[in-house]
Formats: sequence, C-alpha cells, structure tokens
Amino acid sequence: MVEDNEDIREGLTDLLASEGYSVTSKGSAEEGLALLRAESFHLVITDYMLPGETGRWMLEQAEREQRLRGTEAVMITAHPRVTPPPGVRLMHKPLDIDDFLRVVYESVTPLRAVGG
Repeated sequence: MVEDNEDIREGLTDLLASEGYSVTSKGSAEEGLALLRAESFHLVITDYMLPGETGRWMLEQAEREQRLRGTEAVMITAHPRVTPPPGVRLMHKPLDIDDFLRVVYESVTPLRAVGG
C-alpha cells in the first residue's frame, strides 16, 4: 500500500489486516518502488497523487524493471482525469469500502487458486 495520507494509509491497512491480508505500507512512490525492488507482493495498491513522483510513475518504473510479474495493481485517485497504466485497476475516492474489498479480493483470488 502506497498512500501519503497517514490516516487513509493506516485506515486501509487496518481494514485489510482485519480481513486477513498481510499489508506493508509506504508514504511515497520512491519508497514504494524501493520496497518493490526488495520484495515480491501479490497486490500493489497505490494512490495516484503522492509527494514527489506519482503512483503511476512508480508502477510504470516497476514494470520497466520487471518488478510486477505476477503482481496485480490498483490505483486510487480523487482526480477525475487519471488514466492508469495498462492492466491497472482504477478506483476513485471517496472509496466505497465494500467495492474496495471486492476489488482486493478479486485481485488476489486467482493467486490463491494457484497456491500463490
């Protein structure tokens, strides 16, 4: 999870943890990319607008470096005209929690089917 707003980051992290997901979170695209370079994840959730680089930049850079193989990605934004990178699901703020949890579940369900 990459989200610069601490309250949103903590709230979504707690929500996902309460649903049984293991969550690692960072506050910037640069920190998120460093984490993607160090570890593998099943799902990356990122805000679009972050301090410094954007969530889109992070995902595109990680893709160029082949850090997203087998990793789903969801980008969250309050901006009406954001286009996500190919294959990235886009969700608009304010988030509907039920929709958010459904998207997370759908994103990781194929991985569970193959034992990932």
